[in-house]
Amino acid sequence: MKRIFWCAIFLAASVLGSPAQTIKVPESWDKLAAKADEVVKVTLDKKMLQFASRFMDNEDDAEGKRIVSKLNGVYVRSLQFTKPGEFTDADVAPIRAQLQGPEWSRIVQVDSRSDSEHVEIFIHMVGNQNMGMVILSQEPKELVLVHLDGPINPEDLDDLSGNFGVPKSVHSPKKTATQPKPPTEVKK
Repeated sequence: MKRIFWCAIFLAASVLGSPAQTIKVPESWDKLAAKADEVVKVTLDKKMLQFASRFMDNEDDAEGKRIVSKLNGVYVRSLQFTKPGEFTDADVAPIRAQLQGPEWSRIVQVDSRSDSEHVEIFIHMVGNQNMGMVILSQEPKELVLVHLDGPINPEDLDDLSGNFGVPKSVHSPKKTATQPKPPTEVKK
């Protein structure tokens, strides 16, 4: 799931600007959280993002701080269960309902039959400006909602790597350098 999740994020690009667009987590998720084995809840509004960015290494994370300064918030809800069937599409429907209308567009939809994974990425557009992104991911034993409120470019994710819940292994194609392989000896 994480491979598809992060690859799909790289498809979204944006420009500056951004009135906040809050996605409300339905009450049914709180009930689901009571049944979940692992619950992740990240709520960082603009003020908290600015505060948290102070803990980023000044030299190595200068670009990450610049990116964070553009965001209005980062909101993550993740529920993991021990067995499948603990949630249904009806639990996700209230979120999808908020992502309808002329300002929201689904830009990615991944349905994997092999592992019953369903991932959707929506962008919030006002005029020609990307105002945010929402990622919904469903697996048989996991339900994830990520809301990035504000502009974020695909290459920005590499600069945020290791901060605010972004895995350290995220690298954009632009910044990933491949090392040449040493020549192999041919035995005769």
